[in-house]
Amino acid sequence: MRSIYVNQVGFFPESYKKAVLNFKASEFEVCNDKGESVFKGNIRHFGTDEISGEDTFVADFSKMIQTGKFYVCAEGYKSTTFEISENVYDKLMKDICKCFYYLRCGDALTKEFAGEYYHKPCHMEMATVYGEENVKVDVKGGWHDAGDYGRYSTAGAVALAHLLFGVRFFNNLLKVKFNIPEVEVNGNVLPDILSECKVELDFLMKMQRDDGAVWHKVTTFCHAPFVMPEDDKSELFIFPVSSLATADVAAVFALAYTVYKDYDKEYAQLLLTHSLKAYDWLKANPEELLFCNAEGSNTGEYGEAEDISNRFFAACALYEALDEKNYFEDAIIQKERLEEYDKKQKLKGYQGDIFTCLGWGDVAGLGALCLLLKDESNILTDKIKKHFEDEADRLCANAKKNGFGLCMEKDDFIWGSNMELLKYLMVLTVADRIEKNDAYKNTIESGIDYLLGCNSMDTSYVTGNGEKAFKNPHLRPTAVDNIELPWPGLVSGGPNVGLQDERAKEVPKDSAPMKCYLDHIDCYSLNEITIYWNSPLVFVMAGLMK
Repeated sequence: MRSIYVNQVGFFPESYKKAVLNFKASEFEVCNDKGESVFKGNIRHFGTDEISGEDTFVADFSKMIQTGKFYVCAEGYKSTTFEISENVYDKLMKDICKCFYYLRCGDALTKEFAGEYYHKPCHMEMATVYGEENVKVDVKGGWHDAGDYGRYSTAGAVALAHLLFGVRFFNNLLKVKFNIPEVEVNGNVLPDILSECKVELDFLMKMQRDDGAVWHKVTTFCHAPFVMPEDDKSELFIFPVSSLATADVAAVFALAYTVYKDYDKEYAQLLLTHSLKAYDWLKANPEELLFCNAEGSNTGEYGEAEDISNRFFAACALYEALDEKNYFEDAIIQKERLEEYDKKQKLKGYQGDIFTCLGWGDVAGLGALCLLLKDESNILTDKIKKHFEDEADRLCANAKKNGFGLCMEKDDFIWGSNMELLKYLMVLTVADRIEKNDAYKNTIESGIDYLLGCNSMDTSYVTGNGEKAFKNPHLRPTAVDNIELPWPGLVSGGPNVGLQDERAKEVPKDSAPMKCYLDHIDCYSLNEITIYWNSPLVFVMAGLMK
């Protein structure tokens, strides 16, 4: 089928702008919403690439700065409508931030703010510490993690880190208002993003034992059926402590301390106290304590192969927060361990840079961001800057290999491929902050274009944003709430060559990586959502809108 793919939300007037065609044409036009031609240009033939499998043609209209609503047309075919304006991404930004509010657990949602997506209080009971049946703990609150109702310490800490780094790097995030309940401190109202982050921070404090260690997760023993959250009545279990969760929480509490001390010194000090308790536990327990699900339990495991990157993140975060030499020395020790680990990974064929990893599974990049915020020259930070610049250059080189200007390779189209993209866009955003580079900026914009519809599925992977935005996330409440559309701002996992669920097997096996996608509720391997797929998009958009 002949198609013209374009960012379905739109562009800033001065940004790089393109449409991608999958058919041959020599010229294109951009027309306004009245059907009037306002720009004409020639089309460049790119060729066929392995990630889209399409013979692609590129229509560049970057020189067009007129504002309004438009579409691209060629040979009688039209793209979806998009907007060009200075505030083109305002709605998107509000939507992706407010998603966290809709995912709140407990009794936090109100009809005033949730509207038709309100649900009754959920998961209000005390949770049983698994293996200690007589121990009950109050862990109400926080965010539901994904399509299920679990709450996971490492995942929550990483999502928080993305958001809080967004605040530290880009002050404009503090100005985004997305209609959630106000939190007042000492007569002043917290910025919305900090009010929302506080929900998860408060929950993670409840997940910490008195000795400083952090429980890995709280879930029912098995995933709930597709019911509303308040109808999930199975017993809640708190699953064992891990060094992964303890380190990530130590790190994010230290990071949060650097933000909240300017708004609420008492709360910031509480966060720091919890961070130090967690770090002390890590120092007293140097052997890794990883996590595996209990036999028969099928809720999210969030297992990791090592805890070195987590300990590195914690040391870097406390060094940045407190400027104490011992944390820097700890970071150096963990850096050396990471380099040895990375060598082994390279022998297995891993192509990325461990010091720019920004996901839940490898968090060394989050530690690196702490060092970059420190903004000082030392043997560690100078090397970190080089890591980010080298990885950004690799990503820009990838972007030249396909007509979409996408910085991904075929091996990146895994479960949660859109997060792989967003982590890369975070790297490019940080690299562009270290050293301004038009290639970095254009590659970031092409990545956002892809996410918002300039892809061979002709789909915007953010609900409610774009004429052809996906509508059927693998997400329990939106599947059963009898509301036609899900709330806006949810990021889909995206194309995945693994096709690991039964419904996904309807995708032809010989499909190009970019086409391994179905917008279907059953497709948990393609179309689930999660907090740490939304959070990097918040960071990237904050950088793009600065």
